[in-house]
Amino acid sequence: MIESLPIVDIDNPELQAYCRDLRETLPDNGRILLVQIPQVILSSFNREIALKRGYYAYPPTGLQYLYEAIKHRGLDVRILDLNYALLKKVFDDPCFVHNDWPLLLEDELDSFDPGIVGVSCLFDLAIGPMIEVLERIRKRNRSVVIAGGVIATYEWKALLARNLAHFVVKGEGENKLNYLLDHLTPVNNNTKPTPGIYFNNGEIKESRGIKDVVHVHGNLRDSYNLISVEKYSHYGGLNPYSRQTEALGYSFAAIQFSRGCRGSCTFCSVRDFMGKGVRARSVDDVFGEMAFLYEEKGVRHFEWLDDDLLFNLDGFKELLRRIINKGWKIYWSANNGLVAKSIDDELMDLIQQSGCIGFKVGIETGNEAMLKQVKKPGTHKQFLELSRLLRSYPGPFVGGNFIIGLPNETFGQMMDSFRFALEVDLDWSAFTLCAVIRGASAFSDSGEYFDHQMKTDGANVVNFIPTRESTNGVLKESSKVKKNTGVFLIAADEVPTAEQAKEIWFAFNIIVNYICNKNLRTDGHPAKFISWVESARRAYPSNPYMLLFLAIGYKLLGKDKEASQFHSDACANVDSDYWQERFAAFYLNNLLNEFPKERDAIIDSLGQLRAKLFAQLNQWLSLERGVYPPISN
Repeated sequence: MIESLPIVDIDNPELQAYCRDLRETLPDNGRILLVQIPQVILSSFNREIALKRGYYAYPPTGLQYLYEAIKHRGLDVRILDLNYALLKKVFDDPCFVHNDWPLLLEDELDSFDPGIVGVSCLFDLAIGPMIEVLERIRKRNRSVVIAGGVIATYEWKALLARNLAHFVVKGEGENKLNYLLDHLTPVNNNTKPTPGIYFNNGEIKESRGIKDVVHVHGNLRDSYNLISVEKYSHYGGLNPYSRQTEALGYSFAAIQFSRGCRGSCTFCSVRDFMGKGVRARSVDDVFGEMAFLYEEKGVRHFEWLDDDLLFNLDGFKELLRRIINKGWKIYWSANNGLVAKSIDDELMDLIQQSGCIGFKVGIETGNEAMLKQVKKPGTHKQFLELSRLLRSYPGPFVGGNFIIGLPNETFGQMMDSFRFALEVDLDWSAFTLCAVIRGASAFSDSGEYFDHQMKTDGANVVNFIPTRESTNGVLKESSKVKKNTGVFLIAADEVPTAEQAKEIWFAFNIIVNYICNKNLRTDGHPAKFISWVESARRAYPSNPYMLLFLAIGYKLLGKDKEASQFHSDACANVDSDYWQERFAAFYLNNLLNEFPKERDAIIDSLGQLRAKLFAQLNQWLSLERGVYPPISN
């Protein structure tokens, strides 16, 4: 354990000496390479999905901020986004095997020969690729290696013990990188010493200094010379929101108003990684960046990355007014989630006028006690008030984020989320499995789990969307868990296993988002449903219930040709025992085999399906009489 040192002498003689030794043994050529790790799940990579642009293609915004922080030094800096490079190579070369992605790194290292390489990784799912990248760079022994990001922040000791990096940076890296460059390059800008830089000069040590705060200001305009942001939409997407505008031929970009979050949710590590509070850029800075992307790069879709976009509510409203007054034809979305209590009529009017196609709100759980336990800044009353407000603003596609499998969550508490998702009745309920997050207080006792992930290079990390774990988008079957509607037979006080939670996710998702979706009812907006599911389906091109419900949506719009084609495709893909069993369990086989020919018949058939399904569920739930009240939609 590193000794806690009083802030008296903030010189760092050992770090400085280590930097001098590295400069004498490794090339000091003024070239820096910043590397973003692949975001795709390599173990379940599917070329067909990639060619349909079904994988994530987030621009390396964090590395762009690092570049902006060091650009004044006059160094030759490049950004290598291995995720983008991998997807582009799959498109360009039909013979390329995705597992050969490290060759893209090797090619860049050989051609650029950087003296310093910075490597960033955010999520456990990318631990394996991160370690692969670090190993290959260290094996060349021609570069000073600096690791950063969320994984590095919490695994600095393991990375240094395995000799995978010369330095590991904890938390936000702008100031720390500048301090390191003062001692790794000839130019010293007298950056203030800061803690949070770990190194191993025979013994693992930490730099000294006063805790630094990264002030967010300016824009990323210059950093866009290092990436082809206008081409990212050619090879992947950000989420179903961005895919809707990609289909129209529009380019996207990620943008950020602020860092941090006012909340302190126990399942989230934002506060631990970025510190307390929220730091916002000025409206002028953000609007200037958007203007550059719109006018110079042809970007028409903006995705907000903020964890708390509405913290500076007045500033955000002013930004939306400027967008409206400018007359831009743009689209924007906020998939990370907005704080419901900050949304009022004035904001919704600005949201709808400024080109918003949709946003999420963080609900997380329908159980009152669990909501307080996870310290979510919101109440069910506020969520229901928002739902009522949204009836006057039908334009944006609004979803609620729900988490299944929170620490020690019982099935009865999960059922409260199921009920509340039906009650709040948003356009979508985004159910996800609870992911064990580094730095989140709820998982402070998960050291053994994290140790295992590092030892196995992240081989057993659970995806928050379980169907992404396989190449064909199906769940791994197990005789040890209840499946389909059978999950409603789970005892209310039982804490489901991780494997059981996947089946609960499946049942909740198909019932709430498809069978009971409000946009497939008489007064709904089927075009909104179609647009979302068509976009989401890129990652699951052969999913038969998606195909079936798209057929329903098109039939409700009176587009019989499209409805017939999707129905035919659905029939063709229910060709396995797996899907036949699932369709039968949710009474979808009758709808598939006797597909209605008229719009009114569709409404009637869905109503009958819901009535039959809920009668069955209530019969099973009655076994827990006194615990579960009847459910309805």
